[in-house]
Amino acid sequence: MRSWLSDLALGVRLALGGGRTSWVRLALTGAGIGIGVAVLLAASSVTTILGERDARAAAASAGTVESADGRDALYREFHNTEYRGETISGWYVLPEGAHPPVPPGMSRVPADGEVFLSPALAELLASQRGGLLRERFPQRVVGTIGMAGLNSPHDLLFYAGDADVDPERANTVVSFGEGELVERALDPVLTLLVMVGVVALLFPVLVFVGISTRLAGAERDRRLAALRLVGAGARRVRRIAAGEALLGAFTGMVVGVALFLVGRLFVEDVRLVGISVFRSDFTPSPWFAVLVLVLVPVLAVVTSVVAMRRTVVEPLGVVRRTKPVRRVLWWRTLPVLLGSAALLTQSDTLGGERSSASEPLVIGGIVMLLLGIPVLLPWVVERAVGRLRGGAPSWQLAIRRLQLESGTAARVVGGVAVVLAGGIALQSVLASAESKIVDRPIPEADKSRVVVAMRDATPETTRQAVDLLERSVGVAHVHPLGSVQFTRGPEDYQVATVGTCEALRTRAVLPTCRDGDSFYVVDPPPPGGGNSRDTQVEPGERVRITEGYDDDEKTIAEWTIPRYTEVRPDEESSDHGYGLLLTPSVLGDLPVTQDFSRIVVLVDPAQPDVAEHVRNALAPMTWHTFVSYFGETGVSERVEQYQSIRQGLLAGSLVTLLLAGASLLVLALEQVRERRRPLAVLAASGVPRGALGRSLLWQNAVPLLLALVVAVSVGGGMAVLLLRIISQPIVLDWAGIALLTGAAALLVVAVTVASLPSLRRATGALGLRSE
Repeated sequence: MRSWLSDLALGVRLALGGGRTSWVRLALTGAGIGIGVAVLLAASSVTTILGERDARAAAASAGTVESADGRDALYREFHNTEYRGETISGWYVLPEGAHPPVPPGMSRVPADGEVFLSPALAELLASQRGGLLRERFPQRVVGTIGMAGLNSPHDLLFYAGDADVDPERANTVVSFGEGELVERALDPVLTLLVMVGVVALLFPVLVFVGISTRLAGAERDRRLAALRLVGAGARRVRRIAAGEALLGAFTGMVVGVALFLVGRLFVEDVRLVGISVFRSDFTPSPWFAVLVLVLVPVLAVVTSVVAMRRTVVEPLGVVRRTKPVRRVLWWRTLPVLLGSAALLTQSDTLGGERSSASEPLVIGGIVMLLLGIPVLLPWVVERAVGRLRGGAPSWQLAIRRLQLESGTAARVVGGVAVVLAGGIALQSVLASAESKIVDRPIPEADKSRVVVAMRDATPETTRQAVDLLERSVGVAHVHPLGSVQFTRGPEDYQVATVGTCEALRTRAVLPTCRDGDSFYVVDPPPPGGGNSRDTQVEPGERVRITEGYDDDEKTIAEWTIPRYTEVRPDEESSDHGYGLLLTPSVLGDLPVTQDFSRIVVLVDPAQPDVAEHVRNALAPMTWHTFVSYFGETGVSERVEQYQSIRQGLLAGSLVTLLLAGASLLVLALEQVRERRRPLAVLAASGVPRGALGRSLLWQNAVPLLLALVVAVSVGGGMAVLLLRIISQPIVLDWAGIALLTGAAALLVVAVTVASLPSLRRATGALGLRSE
C-alpha cells in the first residue's frame, strides 16, 4: 500500500513539476472536468428541490371540517387575480377563538384590514411596475410570508383578514400540516420526455469528463518513458499515470464544486420557464453527490489506464501500436441492439391513461442507444477516412492525420454526436406529442369583453358589482346574466340563461329580439358520432325548476318550455354557450330567484390595461368576484407542463451543446499545442498558414460529418422506438433535425476559428526550437 501511495504521489509531483506547460494542461483538464462536475451536481439537486417543495406543500395543506364544533378555527375563502399575465393567489381569512391555526410561514393570522404578502408580491407592489396593482390591496401590510408557506421565491401569494367571510359557507380549517406527500403524476408523454431529456443531457457530460482526462496524452507518454529509462517497472508506470489522472480529477472536482457554489448564490434570481427555486433547496442529494465525487476520479483513472492499452512505454521512447488489428464491428453494435430490444419490449406501455412502463428498462434502453454512438464512431471514422485519397494539400494533411490517429477525433466529436442524437429524439417526440397535448389557440383572442363570475350572488351584490363596473375606466356596457336551473328527469339538469336582448347577444347571434322572446343555441354534434338533440328540450315540454342537486334538490315550480327560435353561437366570442336563452318576461310571475352569478362587460380594447382597471374596480368585493379576460391567453395545466418541459429541455440541449463545443475547443487547442513542432516544420517548409488552418477545419469537420450521419440514424431510430412506447404516430421533426445539425456545423467552424491564434503561434519560428 505504501508503494501505491508513493507512486500516486510521484505522479502528482510530475504533473505539477513540468513548468508552465504542465500548469496550462492542468488548468484545461480542471476546467473541462469542473464544468461537468458542476452540471452533474446541479442535476443531482433536482430530487432535493422536488422533495422540499412537496414537503412544504404537505405542511401547508389544511385540515378542513364541516363544522368547527367549538374548536378554534380559521375560516377562509380562496381568491386569485391576474396582473399583466402573472397570477396572484391568496386567501381571505377570518379567525375564530383565542388560538386559531396559523398558516405556515406566518407569525399570526391577519385581522380584518391586515394582509401578509409573499416577498415577491411585496416587491412588486413597492415597485413602479406594480403601481396599478396597489388598488387591490388597500389593507395594512403587517408581515411577509416566510419560506415555509411558499412554493418558490417568486410566488405571488397573500393572506388578508376579512370580516365579511361567512363561517357558514367558507372552508373551516382546524389545523395545518396534516397532508401527506403526494406522488407527482405526470402525463405519460411528459414522463417520457423527462426521461429522454435527463439521459440525453447528462450522458454527454460523462463523455466530456472522460475526454478531458486524456488531454496531453503524448506528452504524458514521453514523461513515462523517461521513468522507464531510470528503472521504473511497467506496473509502477501505470500507477504513476493514475496519479497524474487523479490530480486532474481532483482539480476538476474542486473547480466543479466552486462553480456550483457560486451558481447557487444566484439561483433565486433565475426564473427558467416561470419556475424558480430556493437557494437552500438547490442542494445535491447526498447519495448522488457522493456518487458524482466517487465516479469522477474512478472515470479519470480508468480512462487514463485504458488510453495506455495500445501504447508500449519503453526506456528509450514511446512505441504506439499504430497498425494494430483493425477495429471490429460486431461488439460495437451490441449497445445499439440491446437498447433497441429494451425499448421494443416497452411498446404501448405509455399509450393509455395509466403507465405500465418499466422506467429502468426505458432509461437503460436510451442509455445503451446513446452509448452506442461513441462506441460506433471510431470504427466508422476509421473505415471512412481509410478509403479517402487525393485532394488539395490541406485536405491531404487532414486526412493523413486522421488515418494515423482516428480514435482521438472520434472521441472528440462523440459528445457532440450524443447531444445531437438525444436532441433529434426529443424534437421528434415533441413534434408528435404536440397534436395530442397542446391546445390550439383561438385564431384571434376576443379582447372586447371581460366576464365576471360572482360567488354567492344576490340581487344586492349584483347591483353593487354593476355600479362599480359602470364607473370603471374603459367599460362601454355592463350586462348581468341570470340563470335558472331546471330538470326533466333524474340527473338531467339543464340551465337557462336569462338576460336582456343586449345581454343575450353576447352569447349568440340573434336575428331580431324583444322582451318575451326565447332562443335555443344548438349544440354541435358530439365527437365520435351521436345526436346533440338527444339532450335538447322541446317547446311545450313540462319541466321542473329546481335548486340544488341530488339529495339537496328542491322543486320551486312546474314550467312549460316556451316556443323558441334556434340560433347559432357567436363563434367570434370566447364566451359563447349552448342551451336555452330567455328574456326576463318569459318567466312571468313564477316564484323564481335568478342566480345573477355572471356579468358580461364590454370594454374598449384600445384602452391600456383595461382588464386591470376592471379588476381594480371590483377590488372592494374581494373574494366575491373572479374576472376572466379573454384577451389574455390562458393554457391548461397539461399545456403549461408541456411548455415548461419543452423549454427546459431545449435550454438544456443548448447548454449541453455548448459544453460539447467547449470540449471540442479544449481538445483542438491541446492537439495544436502537442503538434506545434510538426506544424512549425510544415510552415518553415513553405506550407501556407491558410492551408494549415483549412487542414485543421477538415480535421474537425470530417469526423463531425460522420458523427452527424451516426447521430441522425441512431436519434431517428430512437425516436421511432420512443413513439411506439406512447402509441403516437411516427413523426420525424426534419426542421428540428436540420436546425441541430446546422448548429453543430457552425460549432465546428467556431471552434476552428477560435483555434487559429494558437495555430499561428505554433507555426512561428520559435516552434522549431528543440531542447
